[in-house]
Amino acid sequence: MTSINELELPSSIKDVLMAASLDTVEDLLLYTPPNVAHDAPSTRFKRHQPIKGSSVSSGYDRLMNLTPDEVTLVYNKAAEYIAETRVAYGSALDLLQEQKWLTLGDPVLDAALGGSGIMTHAITEIAGESAVGKTQMCLQLCLTVQLPAHLGGLDGSAVWLSSEGKFPYNRLESMIGHFVSKYKDTIPGLNAEEIRENIYFDSMADQETQLHIFNYQLPVLINDLRAQLEHEPDFTQDENDTKQAGSATKNVNQPRKKPVKLVIIDSIANNLRSDLAVPSSSIAEDQGGSINSLRTSILQRSADICETGLRLRTVADEHGLAVVCVNQVTDVFRPEGSLSAFDSNDSLKTKKPALGLVWENTINARVVLQRTRLPEHQNQEQSVDNALREPQRTLSVIFSPWAAGSSQSTRPVHSGQCRFQIVETGVIGIP
Repeated sequence: MTSINELELPSSIKDVLMAASLDTVEDLLLYTPPNVAHDAPSTRFKRHQPIKGSSVSSGYDRLMNLTPDEVTLVYNKAAEYIAETRVAYGSALDLLQEQKWLTLGDPVLDAALGGSGIMTHAITEIAGESAVGKTQMCLQLCLTVQLPAHLGGLDGSAVWLSSEGKFPYNRLESMIGHFVSKYKDTIPGLNAEEIRENIYFDSMADQETQLHIFNYQLPVLINDLRAQLEHEPDFTQDENDTKQAGSATKNVNQPRKKPVKLVIIDSIANNLRSDLAVPSSSIAEDQGGSINSLRTSILQRSADICETGLRLRTVADEHGLAVVCVNQVTDVFRPEGSLSAFDSNDSLKTKKPALGLVWENTINARVVLQRTRLPEHQNQEQSVDNALREPQRTLSVIFSPWAAGSSQSTRPVHSGQCRFQIVETGVIGIP
């Protein structure tokens, strides 16, 4: 977002615009000059609340008092700024060149997602039942994001935001050891300490904390790291200065900080589902009050889902990040023959990702992980190979703008679906 202060306007006009919550150039683009005073958005849809003690209605009154010449001046200055900086638009070629991809760390997995992995500037959901491998895959992404671009990485760091308990540190340590062994000859200077230093963790105890992190703490971390890297002194320019040379040596020994390029939320549904207030009293006792309370709670949750999706998409787009959201699943009972996201062992029961249609319309891609076991009578047979007794895990692309869905190809290893397994080194695809 570009502040309205970047425009060469009189301070009195800037004050009027900001009082009416039109504080960015992008806000102005939403409204045509004749209607700006009448159609300006209420602060309910803004990124922040009005300053305490200020009157929103008075801000809109002042906005309507702008003369036609002043409104024209505002839009002319905004148009000039946009034309010079191209802040609000770009060609299709520009968008294509800005787009980058993050490998999953395995060619079979990447092929299932279209060939290059996960797309930046987008929200990718990974959904599945418990213990299917969602966390394992996200841990692997925390490592591959630190790879250089020619190896499929983004040469960046990862932020892990958890709503479901402690960070799986022990498993990460095991994967780091194998990761360093795999790439130590390809990437000079790669070490475990640097990898650890570029994975950030924070917990989200409830929905209020979750929104606060998305709105404030996450953008601050991203911008602070970027500022540190931009202003990091280059001590190697003056090797004759003993002090600077000593500082350079110290700097080389320190782990190299990288900009944030990956955000993982594990899981996005936990706080949204647990904070849904279901009335404790029975409907028979107070039918009207209970129904209204439940309806209000559901509407509030939908608003929270929309706000959460908006924050994450804004962060992903502004900073060129890959945002990965782990999602839980719910049981759906259906008549035979009806459609669903994916089936379970019970022919009358299916699984579908949580949070419903509101969240589904917010994300850019949905990947579902499944696992199936042999029937119990087959599993007990001595002739069954031990490898076959292990759960058969499958990755399926339900929808994605860059990869075909799992039902759109018939090749053995195709874009949209693949089998995978979890081993000591991480998650690997099965050709």
